[in-house]
Amino acid sequence: MSDNGVVPSDGMIITQDTRLAPGTYVLPNGITIAADNVTLDGTGALLVSREQTGVGIRIEGQRGVTIRGLAISGYYHGIRADHCHDLTIKNVRIRDTAEIEGIDTFLYLWNPIEEVYGGAILCHDVHGGAIRTCDLQHQMNGVLLYQSSGLTIEKTNASFNSGWGVYLSASNENTVQDNHLDFCNRLYRRPESGLIRAEADAAGIVLVYGSSNNQFLRNTCMCGGDGIFVAGYDHKGNQGPCNDNLFEDNDCRFSSNNAIESTFSRGNVFRRNDCSKSNYGFWMGYSWENVIEDNTIDSDHVVGIAVEHGFDFTIRNNRIRQNDEGIRLWTRGGPVVEHWPGHEVSYNVRLAGNLIEGNHTGFYGYTGEETTDQECHDYHLRGNTIRDNRIGARFGRVHSCTVQGNTFSGNVVQAIQLDGTPGVVVGDNHFDDSAGGSAAQ
Repeated sequence: MSDNGVVPSDGMIITQDTRLAPGTYVLPNGITIAADNVTLDGTGALLVSREQTGVGIRIEGQRGVTIRGLAISGYYHGIRADHCHDLTIKNVRIRDTAEIEGIDTFLYLWNPIEEVYGGAILCHDVHGGAIRTCDLQHQMNGVLLYQSSGLTIEKTNASFNSGWGVYLSASNENTVQDNHLDFCNRLYRRPESGLIRAEADAAGIVLVYGSSNNQFLRNTCMCGGDGIFVAGYDHKGNQGPCNDNLFEDNDCRFSSNNAIESTFSRGNVFRRNDCSKSNYGFWMGYSWENVIEDNTIDSDHVVGIAVEHGFDFTIRNNRIRQNDEGIRLWTRGGPVVEHWPGHEVSYNVRLAGNLIEGNHTGFYGYTGEETTDQECHDYHLRGNTIRDNRIGARFGRVHSCTVQGNTFSGNVVQAIQLDGTPGVVVGDNHFDDSAGGSAAQ
């Protein structure tokens, strides 16, 4: 070792604190850290693999490892840690790890660890530690967490990736905050039509297989296929609800599909997020006991908040403006998704204190025509301001619903449209120059 640090060799094994000498090193077999409480300082060093195979830095079964200042290019994974505790990765730059084929490949959200996609940093069974101030742009995936907990991912840039910025599979009690996870999208050519869209389940943040009790705070997830995607069911019959997560102050604007999609999951809280200028603001199919509050949902192409086959929702104090539909609660009809009894219709949704303004339809709750034996029910609108929409609130084939204590003004065609539905109680609302008066059958 010189005063400038250690010159690394291919396949090198490190068992003590090490500082690498500045320079560029072609190391197809990378470096392994094989002892506890080791710090690797790679400031000024770049590790390169000419192929997108192997691992740049590997850690397995160690505690208290720190990696800092290093640059990595190539490999299948830039850094991979398995079965570790108290791992710290900071000020690391990783580029050009392995990507799958492009336009004709749809991403699969539920790959097991044995089939994990490539990416900058993979943590598998890692508990405790942090990934801070890293640059993980321009590859397929930024950070992949499998069966990991107690990690903080912060102030990291994992933008312009063709898959995911931060991905969690069966990972709990992590904090993901103050990151840039923008432009995580990919083009996909639909085989049946040849239509090319930015979609394929790319997203800034993804949660699958029971990833619960995590916090996602102040991240930007703009211009993704989705901004944030929570998927509690893998459509092969395997249930894995991602429950009791907090999503707060995230910017998910300009998503090609959904600013936030959260399906088949319970007890998630979505607070003060910006879900504007996307296809859908929130898509919340088959979820329950969720809270959507204080969000900005403006100028979405289809629906601001869409809850299909969901129940026990609280939707309050949101600003829902200039969407085609502001809020839609419904069942589209037909059979319920297999393995999800109790979700035949949507029901028991409370809307309070929302500003619903300038939409084509402010609120729409209905039962799909193919649903013959049950109806959606218990939609309760109280204390909302519903103004300057074409239709303020609309109901079709529902029962046990109430519209009370709301303010309606300036709705162009109708304040409340009941579509021949008798199961709605309307009373004690304030109408100020809304077309059609209180309600129409």
